[in-house]
Amino acid sequence: MILTKLSLKNFKKYKNFEIDFYDGLTGIIGKNGSGKSTVFEAILFALYGELKSKGSKELVKNVRANSKDELIVLLEFEFDNLDYKVVREFRGKNLNAIAKLYKNNELIVNGAKDVTRYIINMTKMTKDAFLNTLFASQKELTSLSSLDNEHRKKMIRKLLGLEKIDQIEKFLKESISDLNKEIKSFSSFLLNIEQVDEYETHIKSYQESLKILKEKINLREEQKQKLIDEEKSIKEQLIRFEKIKEQKNDYQNKIKLYESKLESTIKNINELQTQKTQLEAKKEEYKIKKIVKNEYEKIVNNLKQQDDLKEKYLKKIGLIKERDELRLAYKKQKDEIKFLEEEIVNVNSVQLEQKELKDKIKLYQKQLQDKKIDERELRDKIAGEQNLIKDTKSKIQTIQSLGKNSKCPTCTRELLDDYDKVLNSLYELIEKTYEKNIYIYESKLEELNKRIEIKQDEYDKTVLKEKDIHSKLNILNERKKDLLKSKSYLNDIETRGKGNNEAIEKLQEYVYDKKLHEDMIEKFQNLKVEYEYLISLEAQLQGENKLLISLKEAVKEKESLVLKISQLKNDEKEILYDENTHILLKKNLDETLRKKDDLTELLYNKKLQESKINGEINSINNRLKENEEQKIKLQVKIEDLNDYTKLKLSMAEFKTNINSKIAPKISQIASIMYSKITKGKYQFIEVSNDFDFYIYDDGKKYPIERFSGGEVDLANLVLRIAISKTLMELNGSSQIGFLAFDEVFGSQDETRRLEILEAFHTIKEQYRQIFLISHETEIKEMFERLIEV
Repeated sequence: MILTKLSLKNFKKYKNFEIDFYDGLTGIIGKNGSGKSTVFEAILFALYGELKSKGSKELVKNVRANSKDELIVLLEFEFDNLDYKVVREFRGKNLNAIAKLYKNNELIVNGAKDVTRYIINMTKMTKDAFLNTLFASQKELTSLSSLDNEHRKKMIRKLLGLEKIDQIEKFLKESISDLNKEIKSFSSFLLNIEQVDEYETHIKSYQESLKILKEKINLREEQKQKLIDEEKSIKEQLIRFEKIKEQKNDYQNKIKLYESKLESTIKNINELQTQKTQLEAKKEEYKIKKIVKNEYEKIVNNLKQQDDLKEKYLKKIGLIKERDELRLAYKKQKDEIKFLEEEIVNVNSVQLEQKELKDKIKLYQKQLQDKKIDERELRDKIAGEQNLIKDTKSKIQTIQSLGKNSKCPTCTRELLDDYDKVLNSLYELIEKTYEKNIYIYESKLEELNKRIEIKQDEYDKTVLKEKDIHSKLNILNERKKDLLKSKSYLNDIETRGKGNNEAIEKLQEYVYDKKLHEDMIEKFQNLKVEYEYLISLEAQLQGENKLLISLKEAVKEKESLVLKISQLKNDEKEILYDENTHILLKKNLDETLRKKDDLTELLYNKKLQESKINGEINSINNRLKENEEQKIKLQVKIEDLNDYTKLKLSMAEFKTNINSKIAPKISQIASIMYSKITKGKYQFIEVSNDFDFYIYDDGKKYPIERFSGGEVDLANLVLRIAISKTLMELNGSSQIGFLAFDEVFGSQDETRRLEILEAFHTIKEQYRQIFLISHETEIKEMFERLIEV
């Protein structure tokens, strides 16, 4: 893989950024916080969709970008002589991930996860492998020698991907320990031979007792069955007696029922005969008073005519009153219409004036919004400069607290004579750059706020004026609605007036005599009481035929009931029932049930005893069965323990073989580079199988801690490059053609820096691109190519 181009939009601190990559040794130079390391974070993000440390998606997007602005990272690279382009985007408020991969300008993969999967398969490197192989920092280089043995070995094994073997080995150790505990636990629960023999003796004893108990239960079961048969026979006899008794009681109940009906029928006959006598007297009275009915009906008809005349007369009076009211309303409505028509003459000119004011308000709103955006941008710039001042003052305090012998917080180089120079440059940066920028931004902000205040005043006045016009227009529109209602009401008055005159004309011929009407009402009230009594007599006389029929039917029912009662009494005497025999049978049944219940309880106790014995036998058998199962499980655990022990030995041997191949490879690559950097002073760097480092001096090997800081830094550098080279061979990633190192010059002097650069030149044949990141601007001329950020 060879990098060719990187484009960023709204990625971390970059709003818009583009960079081209070329072959050779390239320096990426810039001040602290300028975004040097962000370049390679963007490369990692483009390939794998993640940063070096996982975190919130919101931290990836530029803080000055709006929620609608897109985040875009575009990386172009060459792989296996083919041109590739990968694009990663975050869109929308939810920062939805979008990714596309092109090969020779043709889209081949779409989707964030699919693109990542394709790149891993193509490069044969995961994100962690990519980081460990191609990127190294000053902190990582220093850790190779500064960490204690255990942590240094752990870090190198992680870089080489060997921690997985360590994890497997740890898993095997833990599994063997757990199995030993489980085997010990299983063994403690197993029965010994004496316990097994004792359990088997108990089973034999229980089985003999069970045999005797079953014989007793069978005998009791036979006795119980005899009682059940006896109970059945008695119950059958009792059922027959109950049916006879029920039949006799049924006849007796029917006789009582019919006797009760006969008594009611006789009483009913007597009442009907009394009613017949009373009805004959009322019939004579009706013949005398029948004439009242004709007089009453005649007076009712006359009253109806008078009521109709009165209704028409009153309606005519009401219509005349309504006519007068309509005439007054007509005149009032004509005056109202004239007044409203004069009020709404200017409505069109008011509407035009309102439209002009609304257009003016929209213009002022847009101008105010643009100025407030400018204000917010100026405040953000001031805040940014203030943060830079705060960070710079913090660095000054740190350097002052450490003194002249302190190391640069960025490159770890001792300051010494540069102490005052560094402090002065930081103070100058605050005064001539940050504070000056703040003064310029604040002046612009003050002037902008004045313009905003003027424009806001114009806007407020226009809004108030538009509100007044709006209120006036609402009133005029209401007047228009009132005018339409008034005209409609006037038409309604005219229509009603016409109808009113026609109705009065039709009612002129009707004449009403109030005195005549009142005399008729008085005569009606006098006849009404006699008429209502006569009507009640008619109603009573209409039931005469019904009364005679009811009397005839009652006499007939009486004769029928007498005959039925006589027949039922004869039938009841023929039913034979012996109550004493019935009572004796019930006593015999109770005695039989008592005996059966006693025997049932005895059988229950015997079967309960039988169940307990069977439970004891089952419990012993289950314990013996469980013991056998435990034996089988114990054997399985023992076999697993043997297997894990063999695996542990094999893994230890495999680990030794792997280490014996990797360590010499790292030693070989590192020794060649270190010899060249030190001009042959140190010929060999040895990496043991446990990843301890030794440097040979005059044919003798010494631990790396023995040597000076500069020599150790150089040794760390070549060891890290050797580890990267070995990693690439392990991963089978022969197509990766670049390396990147962050702040690797550390505390080296100018001579040593040149030696480090020479070391990188020695591996140019293996890596077409080498990128070195540094904040030290004085080394710019040492690179073949330079990128300043």
